[in-house]
Amino acid sequence: MRRALILGLGAALLLAAGGLLGWSLHGPEANARTYARNRLIAVQVHLDEAPPDYLFLAGDSQSELQPPAQRPCGLELVNGGVSGASAEVYADLVETLTFPARPRAAVLTIGTNDLMRKNRPLEPEATARFDEAAGRIVRRLLKITDQLVVTALPPVGRNLERYLEARAVNHYSERLRLMCERLGCRFADPFAELREGESGYAKPGAMRDGLHVAAYRPVLRALAPTLCSVGKR
Repeated sequence: MRRALILGLGAALLLAAGGLLGWSLHGPEANARTYARNRLIAVQVHLDEAPPDYLFLAGDSQSELQPPAQRPCGLELVNGGVSGASAEVYADLVETLTFPARPRAAVLTIGTNDLMRKNRPLEPEATARFDEAAGRIVRRLLKITDQLVVTALPPVGRNLERYLEARAVNHYSERLRLMCERLGCRFADPFAELREGESGYAKPGAMRDGLHVAAYRPVLRALAPTLCSVGKR
């Protein structure tokens, strides 16, 4: 019995690890959706018990990996990040969440999993799909909070040049900025200090594995001036 439990736990950990990196680079979207459905069970539990004033983190692993003990602006975090989720996957899944209490603010970071070269992210068709999916996410989040901050995409490591299209980092970030101008969210770039100019690549040492930043707390601290400008209810 104990051996079976250990094996089961090991399988679950491998599943989560796949969501962080392996699926993003190699695996089918179906795996990302499977992980996301299980992950959102935990997210909904936290939303059901959230206090009247909190901060909701939405998006992919760049959100999910934020340490939960942080209290930006004195607010509790409810982490709705889903590792491995593309904009399309997250757009479908965020519709299934319910928010018994409205968050004071929400932060959306999405797009890293839309950068895969095999999907030709700079082609007009791929850009249009990203715009449609990101727009669905933004509209959904604007219904549940008065303050939505959408971030630029983080840069990527040169070690992943074979798999990820770095030029799409700025391309999709600009799409998100323009979207916020149209829809009423706020745009911010908490990853600015990590960038190697306008290349889409990160400075040496800025990324943990080429896909995820080396330190997440500074990213949330960089968003604090924008987040904390929202008046308390």
